[in-house]
Amino acid sequence: MRKFAFIITTILLSLGICIYFFAAYHAAESTSISERLAAVKNYKYYLDKGNESIGKEMAKVDLVIVEPIEMQQRYIDQAQRNGTLVYGYINAMEADKWNSELYNQLLEEDFYRDDHGEKMYFSEWDSYSVDMTSEHFQDLLLKEIKTQIVQKELDGVFLDTVGNINSFLPEKEQQVQNEAMLSFIKKIKQQYDGLSVAQNWGFQTLADYTAPYVDFIMWEDFTFEVVVKDEWSLDMMKQLVEIREKFGTQVMTIGFSDEKKSRALAEKYDFKFFFSPAGSYYNTWQ
Repeated sequence: MRKFAFIITTILLSLGICIYFFAAYHAAESTSISERLAAVKNYKYYLDKGNESIGKEMAKVDLVIVEPIEMQQRYIDQAQRNGTLVYGYINAMEADKWNSELYNQLLEEDFYRDDHGEKMYFSEWDSYSVDMTSEHFQDLLLKEIKTQIVQKELDGVFLDTVGNINSFLPEKEQQVQNEAMLSFIKKIKQQYDGLSVAQNWGFQTLADYTAPYVDFIMWEDFTFEVVVKDEWSLDMMKQLVEIREKFGTQVMTIGFSDEKKSRALAEKYDFKFFFSPAGSYYNTWQ
């Protein structure tokens, strides 16, 4: 009799757990992406392979940004079943040589060249600046998004290096590249059923072009001692609040040092915060 009661109890507990996760999953599905992003309390940015431990940690956070070429599908699925939003990394304004499958499809017209015809090379990342006005490059990137984001059923695409336009290109060339970026993001929305889009940096690009189509923007090195003394940063925080109020674009910040003060400053503006003592290297789970 005791054995029978134990079996019944075990079955009921298992059923209860299944119902809980089923309800949590479908509750998340019924809530819009913008509402879920607004409710994010903690998030992670990780660009390497997963393992059992990392997979469990991914399932505990509200949002995680991963490198979809590296991250195994089972950990993505596991996180999503537990209500985690999973965004996939795509390098928008640089061509990474490590991603040889994409890199080897590039034509010469896809690379950005300066007035002297020279390519722009980033030695730290072993990558080249690209020309977003190239239709061929946009088509390649759209196919990459289909393969790495849409077919793997991630919740959104995270476009890195959008800020390169205003940070590295001559002012006379910024408008045409920003317009091309806007056109590209519109294509993502049109071709992939309104897929959620996020971008890294590019605050002026966001303000002048992409805000209506971007669900969150990332601000790296949101470090107290840097940001609080910088007039540009203070103005930008206010501008990002205004953009959020108008378009619902959330702000994901990353602090590199002084975690307590940096987090407090982010929370003052209702920005999301992630602490990365390793700086802009996201190949370890932090």
